Amino acid sequence: MKIGCSTEDVTKISPNKLKQILDSDREGDFVVVDVRQPEEYEQGHLPGAKLIPLDELDARYDELDKTKNIITYCRAGRRSLGAATHLCGLGFKNVYTMDGGFLEWNYKTLSGFPEEKPEFIAGNEEIDDILLTAIKLEKGSQDFYLKSMNSGEVSSDTKETLDRLARIEEKHIDKLYRRYANITDEEIPPLEVLKKELDFEYMEGGIKISKELLKNEEIFKDEIDVLETAIEKEYLSFDFYKRMAEVMSNKDTRKLLHELANEEKNHINYLINSLKQII
Repeated sequence: MKIGCSTEDVTKISPNKLKQILDSDREGDFVVVDVRQPEEYEQGHLPGAKLIPLDELDARYDELDKTKNIITYCRAGRRSLGAATHLCGLGFKNVYTMDGGFLEWNYKTLSGFPEEKPEFIAGNEEIDDILLTAIKLEKGSQDFYLKSMNSGEVSSDTKETLDRLARIEEKHIDKLYRRYANITDEEIPPLEVLKKELDFEYMEGGIKISKELLKNEEIFKDEIDVLETAIEKEYLSFDFYKRMAEVMSNKDTRKLLHELANEEKNHINYLINSLKQII
């Protein structure tokens, strides 16, 4: 009988491979765990990564689902290899670590500490609750783009880009509304009425819309600035949906949140391709 685990029991994957895995993970089968210190995480981390510092792993490993594929990472790959080996010893069957660590990650990162559970999320929401929340957040983003179009002196190209982004959000809202209408037992108003009734304090990603930003007469310098802002927003939305999936008790609700995260990833790819064409 095998006792304990060694580093040979942990699969090392490259940052490129991890990026491919995350891009294709539609069901939330993989959980990325950042085992660095909070100060390191705050400075920059992978979108959707859960922070469990190495020195807290013994006390918090039960926050991880043993049926999932766990991928650890740290600054250079050493701490995360130790963490993955320890998780293996604790009974986790599918454990990986990112070789080279955060230093070798050449893709998008986020900074700061996201809310673990925003105030409008309780953790026991059903699918219709999540869909309504998603509609609210998408509408907040659409309002952000539309108001930005009329804020200050923006070029015709920038206005066209903002208008295109607003129309993309409109299509997403319509898709979410139709799905919401098909599953809810309650009588719901027409979409245009519902949009007017919703409170849009938050935009996608659970981020409050800055009134000061909307009043700024020079929000965007050019079309590239618009697209970079949109890419940042969509990554925050992806991160938001991924994290919310981890706190949901209902399996179908978790699945829906992973689907929403995947749609945000599709938006990101569209925006990146648009940015490439301009550059």
